[in-house]
Amino acid sequence: MIFRIVYFFLVFWFSLTSSAQFTNYDVGDTINDFTVTDISGQTYSLYDLLNEGKYVYIDFFATNCGTCQTKIPIFNAFYDKYGCNTGDIFCVSIEVANHNNAAVISFEQQYGGTTHHAPAVSVDGGAANVVSDFGVTSYPVICAINPDKKLLVENIAPIQNVHDIAQSFPRNFNPPVMDCTNDIEGLQLNSIKVFPIPVHHSIHILTNEQGIININIFNLDGLKVYHQNFSSTKNFQLDLDLKNGLYLLELKTKKFLRYRKIVVTN
Repeated sequence: MIFRIVYFFLVFWFSLTSSAQFTNYDVGDTINDFTVTDISGQTYSLYDLLNEGKYVYIDFFATNCGTCQTKIPIFNAFYDKYGCNTGDIFCVSIEVANHNNAAVISFEQQYGGTTHHAPAVSVDGGAANVVSDFGVTSYPVICAINPDKKLLVENIAPIQNVHDIAQSFPRNFNPPVMDCTNDIEGLQLNSIKVFPIPVHHSIHILTNEQGIININIFNLDGLKVYHQNFSSTKNFQLDLDLKNGLYLLELKTKKFLRYRKIVVTN
């Protein structure tokens, strides 16, 4: 009889603990501040974002996780739908398996989907400290944090589409849809346009932006194969010597950061 009671107690205890996604936080707990730098070099501090009144959504993932590969395009579509972090919601992906920037860039290129991609943080940008602070026990996990710095949702699941993530919104919180658009013929970023897509031997960029424009191109291995800085108002052309294949084009100024998949066909 005693053995049976102990057995059922252990089963009950295991069912509770095994469902937890974090060992260090429960819903309603105050989350510690953290600062991370994403794969493009942009730095973010949690409390700065929350103090702006944003709800912060974190996708904990691993680059070698098959389920993560199917969920990341949904998370990126959620980021895209609600304004690419310019509205009431801020999205960030945190890699849990100590993989570096190159691995995360390759993961985003292959599995990130056709929408704009949320900022992603690797071990190079401080991901390990965040994973350790939360005590992440499984992945993928998408959690939400209130502007009051408390954990709103520990794990949003199941997720089949963007609506499933939006179901986590608290009552009376209705963030406006602020779609980020991708042009088919080119990439329109404020006053910047990139064409043609697909690319042959060169890319043309038209801009009226003032200041420094940083342009990087990465291959599927996450290696930077092109870098150039341009300044002031300028229309310019990038002459490329790249092999046929898929690449990731990154354009960055002080005001914004955008990515675009490009196909080189010589």
